[in-house]
Amino acid sequence: MIVFDFGQNSPLPSLLDALAGTGCFLATHPLFPAARCAAVLEDARAFFALPETVKRALAIEASPHFRGYSVMHNARDWREQIHFGREEAAIGSEPPCNQLRGPNLWPPDASWRSRTLSLIADLERASRDILAAVAQSLSLPPSLFLPEDVAPYLLLKLIHYQQTPDLQPRSGVAPHVDFSWITLLLQDNAGGLEIRKPDGSWIPVPATPGVLPVNVGEILEFATRGRLAATPHRVVSRGGSRISLPFFLNPSLDRRVEALNFPPAFARESPADEHVHRVFSQPRLDPFVFGEQEWRRKGLGVYCGDCIQTPY
Repeated sequence: MIVFDFGQNSPLPSLLDALAGTGCFLATHPLFPAARCAAVLEDARAFFALPETVKRALAIEASPHFRGYSVMHNARDWREQIHFGREEAAIGSEPPCNQLRGPNLWPPDASWRSRTLSLIADLERASRDILAAVAQSLSLPPSLFLPEDVAPYLLLKLIHYQQTPDLQPRSGVAPHVDFSWITLLLQDNAGGLEIRKPDGSWIPVPATPGVLPVNVGEILEFATRGRLAATPHRVVSRGGSRISLPFFLNPSLDRRVEALNFPPAFARESPADEHVHRVFSQPRLDPFVFGEQEWRRKGLGVYCGDCIQTPY
């Protein structure tokens, strides 16, 4: 996979080719040199090494804003994780998606909290730069998807894919696409992340210090009418431990997302026995308000259109 440098004034002549292929590419950015990435991963490891009582006190069930700690041990997921969003005051419950805004749940270490908030701010900056370059690769204004004066809805997950009881490979997270504009990822060198090529085969994503995998999300797929396809991906846990930090850049909650005037180009061929989780089980062309869909996913638990068999 080609690595694209998102440093100042770096030329990106073949970005569109990479996007049109798998919807995934590798990026470097001045805010995330290898040393910074290593420090971020160490902070994540430090969190997951905390006593269970400390982590359980941050349970996501205790947050009205869907932030916090959870453990998922089932046939398709084998991990513990904690969610963080933009740190802000709660603003009420009307419309319902406003409940997604509010404070995070934090472990006791104030310096750890400060570093994590700085991380979220820098990931927002880097992902804005990358999304702007994606727009330009399509000959669109750089701020078309996300204007600079708009505060997007953000989500950072710290994920620990835990050692499996029998040390055998198993699904760490099932095949899915992300409901985002784009998703940036910091990961350790354990491996296990795979993306699906258009022919249905799965290939590993390299784990290189200072290099961030970037996935096209389902919202960008919708906006480009399939010209940029959302990246199906999965994690195959190899039996050991893996640390991963995906960062999801989204529209603002009140954003009405519309499809561009591109010819439809949806292509979702996949093996008959394989399911990829998606919010929109069928290609969608009519506009939607992001916050309404995000509330369905989190507040109402309506995640995958195929799994729940209800219209979006």
